[in-house]
Amino acid sequence: MPYQIRLRATLAAIALTSSCLAAPLLANAETTEKFSAYSSESTAVVNTGPYSEFLSALTIPERGRTLVAYEIAHAQGLPFMREYADYLANVPVSQLNRDEQLAYWLNTRNFLLLKAVAEERRIRGFKNKRGTPSNPGSLWTEPQITVEGTTLSLQDIEEDILFAGWDDPNILFGLYQGVRGGPALPREPFVGATVKAQLAEAARRFNSLPNNLRVRGDKVRISTYYDWYLPLAYSGSEDNLRAHLSEIAKPADQQTVLSADEFSRRKLSTEFEQYRVRQASAGSGSSGRNVRSGGFGS
Repeated sequence: MPYQIRLRATLAAIALTSSCLAAPLLANAETTEKFSAYSSESTAVVNTGPYSEFLSALTIPERGRTLVAYEIAHAQGLPFMREYADYLANVPVSQLNRDEQLAYWLNTRNFLLLKAVAEERRIRGFKNKRGTPSNPGSLWTEPQITVEGTTLSLQDIEEDILFAGWDDPNILFGLYQGVRGGPALPREPFVGATVKAQLAEAARRFNSLPNNLRVRGDKVRISTYYDWYLPLAYSGSEDNLRAHLSEIAKPADQQTVLSADEFSRRKLSTEFEQYRVRQASAGSGSSGRNVRSGGFGS
């Protein structure tokens, strides 16, 4: 049976089963140069169907976030995650056009993080395993994939390929972090034809939340998530950050953002987020049975 058909059938079965559960950083010049090649005339597209079906089967939208059922992914989805990761590893990236490459690297980076967490199942000490872009933890520095002969970690993809290859600070909004204070996991994969618009929408959603960008009077407060990526996305420049935020802010707030003396900070939440089966509270009438909150099949 062809891989895509098997994957579709298996993910459908997983969904049915789970309904019963509940200073500027320096890029590696060699890596950057290697992945700078592209084909401007290429019309080839990367197959994101399996990734899309994974997201449909094993994630739940909840309060603007996309929660992943990692325990179910660990129990039933890993063979197919590994198979799709193998597919991604064999994509001839240098033969794609630039927009398709951007979508490929964003999806690959996010999918590899999902796979790495699913393989651990019960992840402990996620804050340390994530670290920060300037001091990445083990999940970000361990090799995750080999593409066109080069072995890469999540940090390599972010630092040496995405931010080194594209002058677009909106990339930081497309990077799923696994924590509540970071951008939400996109509900759909990025695609080359619309990747720039998808990133712009991700930027709008992130900054529509007062925890991430709040303007009151002449005061502006931002999330420390921006400090995480200040070196990579803004070359370490607060002025570059200010200019970008003034473009993202609501029209009524743009001038305030641009002219504010300084930005105060709100510490981002580094609490690991996932979908888990909730236990009904005593006296709820459920007799102690498992209940779901926005779970599969709801």
